[in-house]
Amino acid sequence: MNNWTEWVSARTKNFANPTGFLAVTSMNWLTNEPQSFEDVEGEWWAEDHKVFSRGFTSNEVQSFDLKPGSEITLPAGDGVLEVASRHGSIILRPRSPHSELLAKFDGVRVFDYNPKYAVEATLEGASKAVAVGSLAGDTKSEKVSPGELVFELDGQVCRITAFETANPDQLSVMFRDASNGVTTYGTGRNLTAARLENGKWSIDFNFAQNYPCSYTDFATCPIVPLENRLAVSVEAGEKTPSYRSTDAGLKQQD
Repeated sequence: MNNWTEWVSARTKNFANPTGFLAVTSMNWLTNEPQSFEDVEGEWWAEDHKVFSRGFTSNEVQSFDLKPGSEITLPAGDGVLEVASRHGSIILRPRSPHSELLAKFDGVRVFDYNPKYAVEATLEGASKAVAVGSLAGDTKSEKVSPGELVFELDGQVCRITAFETANPDQLSVMFRDASNGVTTYGTGRNLTAARLENGKWSIDFNFAQNYPCSYTDFATCPIVPLENRLAVSVEAGEKTPSYRSTDAGLKQQD
């Protein structure tokens, strides 16, 4: 229980970061033609993973080299500018400590801890590659799954495709359930399963956390695989955030 309380505090601290995801004010995709954006100084363009700017901090052309999937942050006024490689393209995400969403944030919303949502699962099936889509569009990334985690919840047998992590004793779990769009965010949540000494796996849905896209349109979150949509309602972990940042402005969600 103490670990859960600490986790809630850490999640709140993470989202309250003045240059974190709640500080993002737009997401801009670069092409090989110079473009300017309302909340970013200068002109920007990219050739593969080499990024160019003019008028950002200098009237001279500047360049930055990115590795696929990486990002850099550059000082920008009293905030920062994130320059990131996502799905083979380059995006700019300005982050301001004065964003409307950040000003409205007063902590992550969670259900009370409920021990019934802490279950043990067995890992079944064979290793396979799974193509996982993205809210960024027609882009997919390939993840390795060692099999399905099988467990019982509310009298129903549930199966979730799990994914490998850098730690062999942990598996990544992304899921949707019947609470989505009611008390939890519609596109699903994620958590980490831990290997137990008896060879089974611990799944504690009280630690289920939202993706950044639950707070903002300016994120490139994964799409939960169809087979990971549970028929049961999982009212544990994080609830739908109160506000969400969109292209049309701040939107209330509760």
